[in-house]
Amino acid sequence: MKKIISVVVISFLLFSCSSEGDNYRVVTLPIAKVEPETAFAKDSVTEITVKYLRPSNCHFYEDFYYDRYEFTRVVAIYNIEMDRNDCQVLENDTVSVPLKFKPTQLGTYYFKFWKGTNETTGEEEFIELTAEVNH
Repeated sequence: MKKIISVVVISFLLFSCSSEGDNYRVVTLPIAKVEPETAFAKDSVTEITVKYLRPSNCHFYEDFYYDRYEFTRVVAIYNIEMDRNDCQVLENDTVSVPLKFKPTQLGTYYFKFWKGTNETTGEEEFIELTAEVNH
């Protein structure tokens, strides 16, 4: 969990970039919903639909933050945020992105999809998913 906090901070500090007049940065966004598959097979790719809210028309999907340790996976969304004056806040702009998961061992995999930081306690919160790979 401390890794996700570090990644968020590093994203804000290190990935602020400038390219030909366009200023942008990589930001980590929380996941709103996960639509898991029910069957997972060893050495086979399965797509897990991940949904997040796009905050503005200046946010664009970049990639997944994906950390793995043994059978645990921590997932969040990376977005490019353009630094422009004409950005418009979006209401309920849900974006679906497929997470491709290819288990290499039989067993139970534990996914923790980052859904943000609790404003009251300051603790990271996750949508948790268990994926049983038995064939």
